[in-house]
Amino acid sequence: MLKNSKRQLESFEKEALIHLDAMFCSALKMARSEAEAEDLVQETFLRAYRSYHRFEKGTNCKAWLYKIMTNVFMNKYNRRKTGPDVVRYEDICDHYVPPARSGSDYVQNLGYDADWIFSNLFDDDMKRLLRDLPSEFRLSIILSDIQGFTYSDVAGLTNVKIGTVKSRLFRARKKLQKGLLEWAMANGYALEAEAV
Repeated sequence: MLKNSKRQLESFEKEALIHLDAMFCSALKMARSEAEAEDLVQETFLRAYRSYHRFEKGTNCKAWLYKIMTNVFMNKYNRRKTGPDVVRYEDICDHYVPPARSGSDYVQNLGYDADWIFSNLFDDDMKRLLRDLPSEFRLSIILSDIQGFTYSDVAGLTNVKIGTVKSRLFRARKKLQKGLLEWAMANGYALEAEAV
């Protein structure tokens, strides 16, 4: 019995734990805080280990883990939807701080380094835009556009039809496009005439 358990643990480490970083990155994008992302990944790997004996060797372990994480996320989201509203401290604190201009640090980047621009100007705004999406849209964007799953993979992972996945992706991309355009206009990178 102990030998089987040790073999299962070694196999789980080789097959599943190698995807821990990718799962955490996706969980950060799904969840609204780092603590929620950590809980989501922990719950995912706990459930995956408990049911690892049902995993078919030679199949896509990463997709299997994403399926588990998607189910955990959707279950928590549905519970949260039907439960009482929760006010988070982080949301209140930022409300009272006067907003800083997003592009104000741009003058420090005299070499126009693209990595610097994306990490210092777009990162927080992009995270905010992703967090503001409805969870179904956010999940579809993360699985398809960030993790690179096909439409049919996303449909299987989220238990919806391919047409629903395409619709959600279209609407999510439109919302992101609108948000980025508003950001660009607010920071002087685009004119209102370009909004058409």
